Amino acid sequence: MSNLDELSSSPQKVLEPQDEVRIVGQYYDGKTARLVRKYGPGPRIHYHVGHYPSSRTPLDVHEATADDIRRSIRLHQEGLLRYAAKIWGAEHRLSGRVLDVGCGLGGGSLFWAQEYGADVTAVTNAPEHAPIVEGFARESGLGDKVRALVCDAMHLSPEGTYDAAVAIESSGYFDRPRWFERLSHLIRPGGSVCVEEVFLTRPRGADVWAEYFYTKPATVGDYAEAAEAAGFELVDDVDATPETAPFWDESTAWTKAVLDGDESISAVERRNLRISLMANQALGTEWRAGGLKLGFLRFEKK
Repeated sequence: MSNLDELSSSPQKVLEPQDEVRIVGQYYDGKTARLVRKYGPGPRIHYHVGHYPSSRTPLDVHEATADDIRRSIRLHQEGLLRYAAKIWGAEHRLSGRVLDVGCGLGGGSLFWAQEYGADVTAVTNAPEHAPIVEGFARESGLGDKVRALVCDAMHLSPEGTYDAAVAIESSGYFDRPRWFERLSHLIRPGGSVCVEEVFLTRPRGADVWAEYFYTKPATVGDYAEAAEAAGFELVDDVDATPETAPFWDESTAWTKAVLDGDESISAVERRNLRISLMANQALGTEWRAGGLKLGFLRFEKK
């Protein structure tokens, strides 16, 4: 059962927080092979949108092969991190001790360690991902720079204080007031919380995003309020919605190419890909209609 199926089959069920954490962890454990197939190979594998400076994909997605599209997606996912690094001043804010909260398969963790020399604690609630992250770190010669930690973001208790925390399309899973409160004990004075996320701009605008990815989208104002209560101030707010919309064109095209060209995939995987295709198309439409905002926020501890 896909996550979309599970949500739609029990619309009245209210999950306890610990159940939500478990389900999200199981969801990402179950997606590992698919993530590697679409966004790999490693060692830097990302699971987030890409940044397209011209607000359009450079490919003719109707003519490109699945491999061509995958390479373009990977290039622009790395481009999103480079854009984030510029906005957030990574050379001095993300070059020390960094928490990568909701690290996926560790692509961002390796990026901050390789590009900026950060010592990264890669936080995941998907147990199967931790050894993959650390394996990729060793493969990249970063075994002493990247450490995986399996825990709920609400219960972070790494040793010592950190210069920054980064959350790339992961904070939508968190209880934001509790998360910022926890970070207030971990981030040094003057340190940063850097968030790249999908934000609400109108009622029900993020329904597809929320249902497909199990997230709880909020407004930038909701984030700022939660951060302020925990002693953080919003200092950067950059909207990159137009420059990230082409990701959905490429993601949709990749899925179509696989469905049309790979006869070896199972019936179950073919069904999952069709669900993904519908979600990708709906997200691209909502992205361009103004129902969602892709933003880069930075909060500074007072």
